Amino acid sequence: MDRFDQITTFVRVVELGGFSAAARDLGVAPSVVTSHVQALEQRLGARLLNRNTRHVNPTDVGQAYYRHCVDVLKRFAQADGLVESMQATPRGLLRINTSIPVGDLITPVIADYTAQFPDVSVRMISTGREVDFIEEQFDVSIRHAMPDNDSLIVRKLAEYDYVVCASPKYLESHPQPQSPDDLAAQNCILYTDSKFGDRWPMFQSHEAITPHGNLQTNSPLALLKAAESGQGVVVLPCFTAAAPIAEGKLVRILKDHPTVRYPIVAIHPHRGMVPTRAVVFVDMVAKYLREVVPCSGAQLDARTMQKPAALRPAAKARTAGKVA
Repeated sequence: MDRFDQITTFVRVVELGGFSAAARDLGVAPSVVTSHVQALEQRLGARLLNRNTRHVNPTDVGQAYYRHCVDVLKRFAQADGLVESMQATPRGLLRINTSIPVGDLITPVIADYTAQFPDVSVRMISTGREVDFIEEQFDVSIRHAMPDNDSLIVRKLAEYDYVVCASPKYLESHPQPQSPDDLAAQNCILYTDSKFGDRWPMFQSHEAITPHGNLQTNSPLALLKAAESGQGVVVLPCFTAAAPIAEGKLVRILKDHPTVRYPIVAIHPHRGMVPTRAVVFVDMVAKYLREVVPCSGAQLDARTMQKPAALRPAAKARTAGKVA
């Protein structure tokens, strides 16, 4: 039985708090995890884990051994990264974390990337929280906010605006806001996982607004669909609002009140060499954001103005009315 497999299994059991969780993470049967840990304890002549029906916790000896094992595995990862960084062609498993809106945004890049580099497979996990690179084993995290941990390596890929939107249906029955202060009288759709909490602080010339509304959700898709169906006013990143605005499902409001710009960043763990597969992927994302994705309100407005009038839903409706 391979000693490296034993150590890797032991570390995942400690980090995930159980044999079953470690087995799922490693893609093996629980019996394999058990046999690896038992063989390791037998070889060392020491009990490393305390087991009961609910929890698995390291003994004092196990905790000390775990810390050294983590360091050993990090050094192995650095060695692997060094070898890969010296190879011209990306290969292996690319483990990506994203914030939830960014995951939807960069999916086309993943398709292009895997087509260009068939020796790479991609695992993308989107979360509403920052991740622990060591524990969760990601190569890169791409998010639409700066990380709280200042020890990480951060590369800014783009900047984006937030825009305030509502559907034509909603605006037919509600006065269009002329100032951020007018949002107090609107039914606002609230995203509960927002980094802003329950406030909208993004306007450059106004203090933070405290919106009110009859729908709160942690689903970006539900947020968008509710706004499109006329539920209320919503604040969205430009890159999320671009398609529904182009399709006439949403209208941008409060254009004369610019918002603070926020970064889209690629985050790497502060350790060793960054794998080539991650470097190349991040370069492709940066190019995509720069050349394809509208990230500012001005870009959204320019695209709307460039769209032929006959293709705009509002223009079509007016024309149909005149013909009738």
